Amino acid sequence: MKRREFIRQLGIGLAAGWALRRLSWPLAAWAGSDKELRLALLADAHLKDGNETHGEAKALARAVSEIRALSPTPDLVLFAGDLPHRGRAPALDLGRDLLSDLPAPLLAVRGEGDGPHTPWARRFGDGRFSFSYQGVHLLGLPTALHRRTPCGPAFQVGDEPRRWLARELSRLDPVTPLVVLTHAPLAQIYQPWQQWTVDAPEVAALLAPFARVLCLHGHVHGAGARGQGPGASKSYDSGEFFLTANREPKTENRLSLPATAWPLPQALQGTPSCPRAGKGPRGCGWTLLTLRGGAMTHHPRIWQA
Repeated sequence: MKRREFIRQLGIGLAAGWALRRLSWPLAAWAGSDKELRLALLADAHLKDGNETHGEAKALARAVSEIRALSPTPDLVLFAGDLPHRGRAPALDLGRDLLSDLPAPLLAVRGEGDGPHTPWARRFGDGRFSFSYQGVHLLGLPTALHRRTPCGPAFQVGDEPRRWLARELSRLDPVTPLVVLTHAPLAQIYQPWQQWTVDAPEVAALLAPFARVLCLHGHVHGAGARGQGPGASKSYDSGEFFLTANREPKTENRLSLPATAWPLPQALQGTPSCPRAGKGPRGCGWTLLTLRGGAMTHHPRIWQA
């Protein structure tokens, strides 16, 4: 079987099959080891429909092509949600076709633009995952947008997913490094920007016993990390970023991913009442993340033209 056909069958829907079985790789302490984990990170494609000639589709295809050209290839590809813009079935199908060209298995979580759970799940699986790979435990956690809350639109993980997370974490040694993928940030940043997850403090309490936690998220449409400007590659040692203590409120262990569809607006512009995907590509792109020996290299691939 050719690699492309193998990935087409294995990669799409991985979250519903292979990952949810919690593969039994040994949970050896990752810090100080020579193991390397390479993750290609995608988010927020916002495909309008099934037309592959539209700018959003071309941008996602470009990101997939650039990931295919990596040498060595990444171990996994993580997608942080909002594959279509309004959950339309043709856009979901086009996105699945474009992502099937990835050179590594895909793990995806659902965003508010992905539409109802059932159509998305038929193509990509449950959207939650929990498994260990190369000494790191990866978790995919849902965040749903609730438009009617006392404070206006806000995201929420929810009671049942938090109970699921608690069960998964109870099986792990607290020294295990965690990588947590969500669509919305696990934080309460600013309500009018819809960057506010109501139960983020409850999730943080579940993660608090673990000393090494890296939270990856989309939705914000910008590549960001503490002390790093857009488009810059930076390595962090165990005292700076990935291996920070997580027992008190921090932002150092949260990393936002760039969109492939349209770049981050100026914060002072506020949240548009009806967000519209732009064609980019300036300011859009994807991210390569390398974890090795207790350090992290974050390299956002931001397109300039």
